[in-house]
Amino acid sequence: MAINGGAPVIDRPPPSWPVADEPIRQAILESLQDGSWGKYDSAWTDKLIDRLKELYQVEHVLLCSSGTIAVELALRGLGVPTDSEVILAGYDFPGNFRAIEALQAFPVLCDVVQGGWVLDPAEVRKAMTGKTSAVIASHLHGQIAPVQALQEILGDTNIPIVEDACQMPGGQVGSRPVGSLSEVATLSFGGSKLLSAGRGGALLTNSAEIYQRAKIYNSRGNEAFPLSQLQATVLGPQLETIGSYNERRHERAQELIRGTAGNAVLHPLKQVISQESYLPAYYKLPWLFEDVKSGWPRGDFVNAIQAEGVAIDVGFRGFTRRSNKRCRQVGPLVNSRIASQQTVILHHPALLQESEYAARICQAIEKVTSSF
Repeated sequence: MAINGGAPVIDRPPPSWPVADEPIRQAILESLQDGSWGKYDSAWTDKLIDRLKELYQVEHVLLCSSGTIAVELALRGLGVPTDSEVILAGYDFPGNFRAIEALQAFPVLCDVVQGGWVLDPAEVRKAMTGKTSAVIASHLHGQIAPVQALQEILGDTNIPIVEDACQMPGGQVGSRPVGSLSEVATLSFGGSKLLSAGRGGALLTNSAEIYQRAKIYNSRGNEAFPLSQLQATVLGPQLETIGSYNERRHERAQELIRGTAGNAVLHPLKQVISQESYLPAYYKLPWLFEDVKSGWPRGDFVNAIQAEGVAIDVGFRGFTRRSNKRCRQVGPLVNSRIASQQTVILHHPALLQESEYAARICQAIEKVTSSF
């Protein structure tokens, strides 16, 4: 293996992100020439808002400083009360837990689906109480959250769903874009995301009331959590290519899933939604690594794969070790613990390469795992 001094399977650095893009360069030059890059408001944000409304089939878009703030603004837009309970997965991005705490609400942890990373609707049913005020459902690691099934579980309770689409811009479920499936949704434009502006986010909703509450909280004379004009400038061109990029990522992801399907210690992504047609977006492509079966710690496996030239890393830590003073856990969270301890993820720029690159990744994985 390369980590022991051998030749790596891939002998060049992993592909970088964001990519050099001529439409983005031209947009930046335009904003420099007309001075709009440094203004409070300009046509760039107006165009971005209008395009997001069109793509996500929503009436209202609120731009903000990050996906994390977008989740908090969504909860505030829903009017989540202090001391109420908000349900989220035991395995999720840490900012979602903190967003609930920012409102002085109480996180309630539900398990994820077996062998996966998104909320299990059956566990949400067990978690609901008279204090439940909202559910955060994240589309995570290329796995589409079962929003429709969650809505059926919630039934006539009027408990709303915050659809966290920060990892899945441009995803589709049937004819509807991921991010338009619930009362309010969020996007992230962080520096590693599929739509990248270094930082930034957005709230998406058809509810004037949700939008107005979030907007009022964001207003402090100026916007407290703004997205700059320069950030809006670089995002506009990316919205025009996100569809074609996602189709390419999906092709490579399917090649990698098929190429590792027979691996004894790696279990690839499976979708859990019931809809017949869908197109995920892959910010990270995940596997579950069985360290017990392999005899290797996950960290050693990741180090060995990285030495072979593959940008694979570990997943989130999850919340299963959080104190019961900070949250309530529903059941033993077995699947969430597995996800937090066994997830490994491939960074999405690798999915924009040619099929030969995906084949080399599969070769590197086989090389390392066959040495166990």
